[in-house]
Amino acid sequence: MNGFSLFPLFRDELLRLQQDLKNLLLQLSVDPTERSRVDQLSRKLHALKGAARVANIIPAEKLATAMEGPLNAVRRGECEQHPETVERMSRASELLEQLGTQSEDAVHAWLASQQMAFTDAIKSLAQAPVPTRGRADISNADNKMLELFASEVEEQSAALGRSLMLLEAQPEQLGLIAPIMRAAHSIKGAARAVRQEQAVRIAHAMEDRLSAMQRGELAVSDVAIEVLIACSDHLFAQAKEALALGREPENTKSLALLKRLEALEAQVEDRVDVEPAPTSTTLLEGSARGHGELLSIEPTPQAVGAGSYIPVANVDAVLKVHASKISELIGMAGQGVVEARRLRPYAERLQRLRRDGVMLSELIDDLHHALGAPTLADPIGARVAELRKRIGESRRALGGWSEEFGEFSREADNLNQRLYRAATATRMRPLRDALLAFPRMARDLAKKLGKKVYLVQQGTHVDVDRDMLERLEAPLTHLLRNAIDHGIELPSVRRALGKSEEGRVRIHADHRAGMLAVEFNDDGAGIDVEKIRSKAIARGLVSQQQGASLDNQALYGFLFQPGFSTTNAVTEVSGRGVGLDVVRDLLHQVNGTCRVQSKLGQGTSFFLSVPISRSITRAMVVLINGEPYAFPLTRVDRIAQIPTLSVHTVEGRQYVSLEGRNIGLVDLARLLELGEALPEEDQICIVVVERQGRPYGFAVDRFLGEFDLAARALDPRLGQVSDLAGSALLPDGEPVLLLDVDDLLRSAARQERSLKISIADKGTRVGRRKRVLVVDDSISVRELERQLLSNRGFDVQVAVDGVDGWGQVRESEFDLVITDVDMPRMDGIQLTRSIKQDPRLRNVPVIIVSYRDRQEDRSRGMDARADCYLTKGDFHDETFLRTVLDLVGEPVEG
Repeated sequence: MNGFSLFPLFRDELLRLQQDLKNLLLQLSVDPTERSRVDQLSRKLHALKGAARVANIIPAEKLATAMEGPLNAVRRGECEQHPETVERMSRASELLEQLGTQSEDAVHAWLASQQMAFTDAIKSLAQAPVPTRGRADISNADNKMLELFASEVEEQSAALGRSLMLLEAQPEQLGLIAPIMRAAHSIKGAARAVRQEQAVRIAHAMEDRLSAMQRGELAVSDVAIEVLIACSDHLFAQAKEALALGREPENTKSLALLKRLEALEAQVEDRVDVEPAPTSTTLLEGSARGHGELLSIEPTPQAVGAGSYIPVANVDAVLKVHASKISELIGMAGQGVVEARRLRPYAERLQRLRRDGVMLSELIDDLHHALGAPTLADPIGARVAELRKRIGESRRALGGWSEEFGEFSREADNLNQRLYRAATATRMRPLRDALLAFPRMARDLAKKLGKKVYLVQQGTHVDVDRDMLERLEAPLTHLLRNAIDHGIELPSVRRALGKSEEGRVRIHADHRAGMLAVEFNDDGAGIDVEKIRSKAIARGLVSQQQGASLDNQALYGFLFQPGFSTTNAVTEVSGRGVGLDVVRDLLHQVNGTCRVQSKLGQGTSFFLSVPISRSITRAMVVLINGEPYAFPLTRVDRIAQIPTLSVHTVEGRQYVSLEGRNIGLVDLARLLELGEALPEEDQICIVVVERQGRPYGFAVDRFLGEFDLAARALDPRLGQVSDLAGSALLPDGEPVLLLDVDDLLRSAARQERSLKISIADKGTRVGRRKRVLVVDDSISVRELERQLLSNRGFDVQVAVDGVDGWGQVRESEFDLVITDVDMPRMDGIQLTRSIKQDPRLRNVPVIIVSYRDRQEDRSRGMDARADCYLTKGDFHDETFLRTVLDLVGEPVEG
């Protein structure tokens, strides 16, 4: 290929996929049974495998294949995912991440040096433990009971943990023991119902020891609290394991915990008189401190009592409904809102008809006077009078109907709005539900690090969509761990600095402008910006001169870079360069933002802003080539209209200066492959968004305004559609597509030179360039084929899969179609067969390019009437271009 290297293309695709791999593996490590994550991860690895094969990076191809194997077994239903398998895949992913950092000149030497590491990773994956389902021997009823048991234990153990930590902070308050006993009793009853005898014995032993504490016969000591918390954790883990196995697990840890509970009897103290303890609510409204202790400022039912609900009058019943049913209900309610809004134009038309009736009456009067005002005795006068009477009756009837319809329209709109709000509220949960594990996490981590931490939550009663709540848990967890590990100093250090030995971490939440705002701050050491500056320069992220000119906010941005860490020591808690980059990526997935403020020696604050609900998105709607598209408003830095004369071009890139910043310009119509937009009236409308500190201005036709959109995910049968995140309906019922800003930014960074805005006339072209459609789900292969054909002079369009390609080939004229075989939605064989069976398209030549090189694969392609079948190995010589020229001739006609 005349020295044309494929490694840069492979590296670009690897970097694009690597962050997705990291996020998916992180989510699977939290919940290995999440089937949708397994499917997504398998698709990403398949794409990576194909790209590695094309670029001839064999170790990467073999490693991706090894990682894909356990996932495919899970997808076929042969087994369940195992946490250890996820851990081994994560370690293998680190090798791929290192590969993506290699230069083209050094990659082969690096692969040779890492040959043993790749081999060990592949062997490790082949030997990873894969548990069988083990549920064939139990009935659906038994399985349902175990699900209920696991749910009950999860809820009760969370309450147990909170109450035990309250008791640890205030051991003299024996009134706190009663709700703990109730929780243990509830677990014992649930365990007995599903024949989990080990859990019954542990819960019963916990009740005995708690009762002894309540009577003053057993000390409320740190040792006793530790044992009780360990028992609570074990009960929760055992319930999950029982659900996975479909039976009671065999666990020697249960016996060990029972012995530890029995050993507590040796710590009996003389009974002492204790003042009556205040109520739990009073305790929660006060403040107390301990190692990693959390005492919520706001009393909650879960914190007041260890049971699921407090036995008071008028407590609403709880009904468990599958989440998909709620989503379906919200979707229908949203559709009802849209349909109700469609009544408004009809009401307006009736009003126009009413006004037209008035005008018609006036015209009749003018005609009557023009005819000499004939009397009723005159036939013409009688006809005019009859006409005036009929028009008057119609006007009165129309006026009544117009008022009735207007009232009906308003009531329908109001009713559907209330229905939609009520349906949406069913998905809302208080933010504190995502923070239930934080007290225990803060306590354990602080003790492990030898620190004293006081964790405060404020405003956590605010409601958030359930899906958003689940996605917030991981970034908030990262921030909590970072605050305690990096921020809060050791007691001796704080004492020397004149601070309280006890550090303070505060989480404050509020609703602001339709968004959830979370402030996460600590009073610890703060961030040393000079340390960040030197680290960024040392790693080559910026030059010495650039680094010296960066302000604090720009330097804080490096903390969110993958692999960036100012900590030299690697521990279980931190120092691996994984953390804040995950926070940023997870927030971006929900169209959220994160801002940092810090003062050295005084503390650090993180300000998070996310939509309250993913079902409702505040968006800036723009027009692109006559079609509406929407940017999530949280990702828009600003919008502007700029004169075309202010556009500059340097090294093939266009930019404009706004408020002292150079904004790179990108033609969004070209990026979305919608054609080419020309600016009107010497003005360009741009939407400015930012990627890793670099702003881009996406040129659009015009701005339509801000709207609250009921966002819906794209149909899963479409697969992953590049640059698009979902769809919605505008208030007038017109459909609008929601843009995936991160995908747009990645595409813009790769193709910035080819996405320039056309400002001047292009002039006429001599002859017509022949058009080629390249269909492949691998960006590396698409870009390789596009470059080869474009350099030869062809006009090349690309499609991301078979369905996209089939749509383009039907809507536009092409001289040649080049397609892969293995693609989501519609594969290349189906696409070829569809083209050849269409009377209008059957003469369009089709070349199939695939890594499958078996004879039966070639036969399938030729049976579909493909004109040629090539393997991706043929890219390494001139065969590909010769085949194209043989089929369609030179790229330019005449």
